[in-house]
Amino acid sequence: MAIELRGEGRSPEAGDIGPYPKNRVVHGDCQMLLEKLPDGSVDLIVTSPPYWGQRISEGIGEEADPRAYLATLTRVFRTLRCKLKPKGLLWLNLGDAYNTPVNWRHEDRSYSTLGHLRQGLSPHNAAYTKPRYRRRAFLGGDPWLQYGNLLGLPYRLVLALCDEGWLLRGEVIWRKRNPLPEGRCRRPHRQHEALYLLARSEQHAFRRVPPVGSVWEFANERVEGRVHRSRFPEELPRRCIEASEASGPDTLVLDPFAGSGTTGVVARRLGCTFLGFEIDAEQVEAANERLSMHDVLAPHG
Repeated sequence: MAIELRGEGRSPEAGDIGPYPKNRVVHGDCQMLLEKLPDGSVDLIVTSPPYWGQRISEGIGEEADPRAYLATLTRVFRTLRCKLKPKGLLWLNLGDAYNTPVNWRHEDRSYSTLGHLRQGLSPHNAAYTKPRYRRRAFLGGDPWLQYGNLLGLPYRLVLALCDEGWLLRGEVIWRKRNPLPEGRCRRPHRQHEALYLLARSEQHAFRRVPPVGSVWEFANERVEGRVHRSRFPEELPRRCIEASEASGPDTLVLDPFAGSGTTGVVARRLGCTFLGFEIDAEQVEAANERLSMHDVLAPHG
């Protein structure tokens, strides 16, 4: 379901957000699309950028060097800050990564202490042959890039955003009721992810009663339709939107990494206006199918 922009064969309509139609996901690179979004037009951003090394399509997350990944995200959120209203909020969900390969190569055996006698995996181990994502470990450079290190990418990004002028207002721990197993590894098995609340100003809107807790517990969910490997559950944006006291059609919720459109579906269900950007054309189509279905089932929602 392609989206035509104003000036590219599309006439302006009531409720357009700059050149973009409301309540739809627009196909393209979010950094380029953000340049055409009016400054100070967004009330709330709820987003989860692609995690480093887990992307199988084009776009942010496929960089070989995690420092390049952080620099690209910092640039995107620098632009996003200008698009947010002075009292607006950003909810940011981002997963971390270890500096180890997802796809092992035979030469990677020299880095590993796994396997028989702690001398690396057997040359016939399935880790070398099982098709997974493309990321390799980035070795060398800064001390934090040593092999096997948990890179701390969410923390490094949040600190960079604070240097850009964002105000860090809190951290929420999403405790997963059904986390993915991580195998026999010599470290704690991850059963949570974090959400970071950032603002342009301390004078932002936020729900006071009942107070918003710092630990949210809910499960991932099965969703019918096209596969999106990193889709977050609808409960996550629902809690973010409700905690931000965002409501009504005059409230614009933006997801610049919209994926399959979960933020948009929830925003529409809560009566808000939505805009999303996504670089993967297949996911754009899936997202707009979901949003159109919502509009059919709830034309006045």
